[in-house]
Order: sequence, then structure tokens, then C-alpha cells
Amino acid sequence: MEKKVHAIADVTGGEIIGNAHTLIKGVTGINQPKKDHIMYIEDARYHAAAEKTDIACIIVPESVTRSSKTIIRVKNPKLSFAKVLRLFHPARTYSGTCSPHASIAPSAQIAKGVTIEDSVVIGDRVIIGENSTIRSFTYIDANVIIGEHTIIHPMVMIYDNTQIGNNVIIHSSTVIGSDGFGFVRDDNGNQVKMPQVGNVIIEDNVEIGSNVSIDRATIGATIIKRGVKIDNLVQIAHNVEVGENTAISGQSGIAGSAKIGPNCTIAAGVGIGDHCILENGAIIAGKSGVPSKKKVPANQIFFGTPARPLETFKKQQQIQIKLPAIIQDVEELKKKVEKLEKKKKN
Repeated sequence: MEKKVHAIADVTGGEIIGNAHTLIKGVTGINQPKKDHIMYIEDARYHAAAEKTDIACIIVPESVTRSSKTIIRVKNPKLSFAKVLRLFHPARTYSGTCSPHASIAPSAQIAKGVTIEDSVVIGDRVIIGENSTIRSFTYIDANVIIGEHTIIHPMVMIYDNTQIGNNVIIHSSTVIGSDGFGFVRDDNGNQVKMPQVGNVIIEDNVEIGSNVSIDRATIGATIIKRGVKIDNLVQIAHNVEVGENTAISGQSGIAGSAKIGPNCTIAAGVGIGDHCILENGAIIAGKSGVPSKKKVPANQIFFGTPARPLETFKKQQQIQIKLPAIIQDVEELKKKVEKLEKKKKN
């Protein structure tokens, strides 16, 4: 696929400086520059390096006003580049038909334009909205509702009573709606299972990575709200609520009944204890641990284990770095005190 610069600028809404009729053959990056391709830079500091490549066109921030290359000036280069990637690499389309090799319960309601691939199992009273896609080896249990234009990739397991909205993407080997980890000890110390009778609700425009587990609620619902993005290998426990447009990076775990507010960022490898509250826009830095029942204020960055405000963490780290010298000073002072005490006795 080839596009002229003016067609790309139409998609990005950017301003062209240079030749609007330059033919662009594809999309690339600064580390692998290709002739007649387009790339982007987020920071004007990298403009000089980009100019030295064979790139035909550069998407640049508005602070760049001149170049030896054809440029497209935009407010948000990374966002514009995402649109250009989609222009050159349109989303995959599916057949819109149901495979005869799928197992579909007679009571299931399948809307028009739905794709169901080979070896899919769809249980009783399942409802699937228009133009959604269920890919091979996916299992959808009874009473599941799936909205329109949703894509469920191969080998996903969706337990009964789960509700999934429109324009959702769920990647391979993810499990939605398995039992929450709920047990209580009896008088003899035996672990008795607490029945998990709630469900999972996933709202519109959510994307869930591969090998994610989202547990059903004990009672009520585990809720993933509109626009949430979840990376691979994330565990979300029973009765958790994740607020709108929050992002959760890989290998993070959220314990039961935690409430994650909207627009939060949870970096990789974070552990969040049960009944925690993260307010709007809170950020938990990578490898941090948030203790049970802790409240993280809105728009604050927390770091470390136990997680604390970033400025507090930095001060503590500075003190920790000085500890060997402090300990040495204390030991020397102790020796001096001992000598003085001996002199007094003599």
C-alpha cells in the first residue's frame, strides 16, 4: 500500500511543510529507517538525527518549523503515528459466518455478521451482538452476553453469566469469570470454599491481553469499566472494580474488593492488596506493593514496597544510601565515648 503525504496529513489533521505529493511506501522507525517511508518523533531533540536518515517524511511536534525533509506538524505525534499505522495496516476482517465445525447451543442468539470459527463452543442462552468474532477453541459458557464488534481471540475461556460490551478485544488464553479465591476455615482448621455466585462485567472499548485471569465476584460483580487496557499476565480478583481508562501493565495482581479509580496507571509487576482504593489518576510505579486497605490519593505517584509517595521514597532512598557511612560514624563515636568513660573511671 502506498499513500501520498497529503493523504496521510488528512488522517492526522497535521500541517505539511515540504512536498505534499511525496509517495510514502510504508511506516518505519528511527532505528530501522527505510527509504520512501514515514516515521515520527515525539521530541524535537531527535529531529536532527531523523533528518540524517533516508526517511521521506517525518511526523513531528508543532515545535519543529523547518526541515530538510517533508514533515507533518501535529499536536500529538505518537497519536498521529498510531492513526498512520492503521492507515497502512488496516484491521483484519473476518468472514461474518459461523463454522459448521463449531458447537452452538440451539438457545444461543447469534446476530448478523458474527464470525464463529472452527472448534468454538457456545453454551445455552448466549447472546452475541452484530459483527463480533469468536475465534477457534474459545469456550463460552451459559448466559454470557457479548456486545457488537467484539473480538475474542483463540482459546479464551468465558464462564457463565459474564457480560462483555461493544468493541472489546480479548487475547488468547485469557480466562474470564473463574471462581474468586474465597475460603474460610472451620473449627477443625479445614478450608471451606466460599461459593462464588457473582459475575464479571466488562464494559465497552476494553482490551485485555493474553493469559489474564479476571475472577467472578463472590456476590455482585467484578467490574472492568469503559476504556480499560489490561496487559498480559494480569490477575484481577473477585469484586475488584477498575475505573474508566485505567491501564494495568503485565504481571500485576489486584486482590479482592480493591477499587481502582478512573485514569489510573498501574505499572508492571505491581501488587495491590485487598480493599485498597486508588483515586482518580493515581500512578503506582513498577514493582511496588500497595498494602491492604491503603488509600492512594488522586493524581499521586506511589513507589516502593510498601508503596509511599514518590518524594518520600526518594528521601528514604537517599538516607539508605548514606546508611553505611552513618553506621561507621556511629561506631567511631561509640569507641570515643568508651575511651572517655574509661578516662573518667581512672
